[in-house]
Amino acid sequence: MLIARAHTLLGTVVAVHVHAETADRARVEDAIAQALASVAHIGRVMSAHHAESDLGRLSRARTGDVLMLDAQTVRVIGAAQYWWQLSRGVFNPCRAAQTLAHAGLRPGLACNATGSLNDICIRADADVELSAPVALDLGGIAKGYAVDCAVEVLRACGVDNALVNAGGDLRAVGHRRWPIDVRHAQTHLMDGRLQHKTHIQHMALATSVAGALNPELVMARPRRKPRWTSVTVQASTCMAADALTKWAMQASALCPDLRAALRHHHGRMWRTP
Repeated sequence: MLIARAHTLLGTVVAVHVHAETADRARVEDAIAQALASVAHIGRVMSAHHAESDLGRLSRARTGDVLMLDAQTVRVIGAAQYWWQLSRGVFNPCRAAQTLAHAGLRPGLACNATGSLNDICIRADADVELSAPVALDLGGIAKGYAVDCAVEVLRACGVDNALVNAGGDLRAVGHRRWPIDVRHAQTHLMDGRLQHKTHIQHMALATSVAGALNPELVMARPRRKPRWTSVTVQASTCMAADALTKWAMQASALCPDLRAALRHHHGRMWRTP
């Protein structure tokens, strides 16, 4: 029995597909509802469009402020610091936030917040101390993180085989092999041209596309065009796959740091020039 539900969340359509081997439909429906609720919560607290969100508060804080944030936000900030350092600044949600806020595309963020990820000190699960106000756009990894959280909710509810798909950032759990079509970057929605066909099982997949379709790609070099038209990464978690696509869009095919990160996160990638 295949049960699927979808809601508009995170600025896209988030779909949960569960392959249930039993007929306990009510239990599966409840698990899906809890998974979608977890995604909705992440979208609220990490919104760059609302001044009262955690990101809005970070951008309007004062030097030395200690803020209590949602624990989910603190986890994603820690992950952003990890990917920023690992990519040597190529993955840079502060640069993205500042650029997009000045363009009026992130109205929840204060345009005069010029701090970096180094200005955020994580003190506890829900506390951070700021050396300066920091504008953050976590769109580069928050969607992948939300997919991972939805998967963990499903597993905690006893769901063994499922696929969570948030606008192309997706993760599968269980023994079922899910067929996946990766659409070519220059293909219209109704065009059948594909870049890649694959199956995923106990894995995650994320795709980034250059240009206006993906403004979060304003990373370390905003005036330099990405090297690639699109990048798809398969990795062990959706957040890792999400971050790796942003990095890979701007990296050489031979970048040793990127290749090492792919190995560490059990990843592989496909790129369109």
